[in-house]
Amino acid sequence: MAWQLQESNGIKYCRSKMLAAFPWLQQGFSTRCSASAALEDPQAAQEYRRRFFDIFQLTPEQTQLAKQVHGDTVLLVEELQPGDELPEADAMITNRPGVGLATIHADCVPVVLVDPVHRVIAAVHAGWKGTLAGIVRKTVARMETEYGSVPEECFAAIGPAIGSCCYRVPPERIALFTEKWPEFDFGPSQQESTLDLALINQKFLENCGYVPEQIDNARLCTACHHTEFYSFRREQATGRMLSLVVMK
Repeated sequence: MAWQLQESNGIKYCRSKMLAAFPWLQQGFSTRCSASAALEDPQAAQEYRRRFFDIFQLTPEQTQLAKQVHGDTVLLVEELQPGDELPEADAMITNRPGVGLATIHADCVPVVLVDPVHRVIAAVHAGWKGTLAGIVRKTVARMETEYGSVPEECFAAIGPAIGSCCYRVPPERIALFTEKWPEFDFGPSQQESTLDLALINQKFLENCGYVPEQIDNARLCTACHHTEFYSFRREQATGRMLSLVVMK
């Protein structure tokens, strides 16, 4: 199912067509074009965030971010923790309406999980280290433990991320995935191999019990689509995109 390009308040963003079918849910992934504020200008960056959150009827104070460390910590958001000292985590879950969950990306995989039965949402930042550590699997397990979520009843949207077409890695990195997750095929161990992190996270979700038809993988490479997205692999010094989900 294709992702859609939307525009509101002069800001362009992508959203999962599948998740858009839930009237009580809002979700979006910002684009390079909409984040045109100078990277050197913190005030401009803050203003952009404010305008992006406003699309979803949120303020920065109603949106939880985390200090992303490429780990596997899943934060349970029962109360917002605003301020400069953000909690360290690469995934967040909540069942609180009106609480936005936002992660920051520039190639790493954004994953949004939705449990429409128990009304639970999750936002995941999955770089190669987090993917290797199984952060998506741990988020699914945490939703089940905390809220009784059943994977077969849940939906997932995997947003724009660097694709295997552009993500070349040394064979040693392929070996790390093969050794930790022998049940999956991560491609040949050749001199210059590639990883498809979005597909790996999709396989993890399916292995956890998610129905394939309820996983909306955007299949948009952030490195290839240079006019739409930032890419750290392509540019090194670059901006960031926001992935956001909230229950109305």
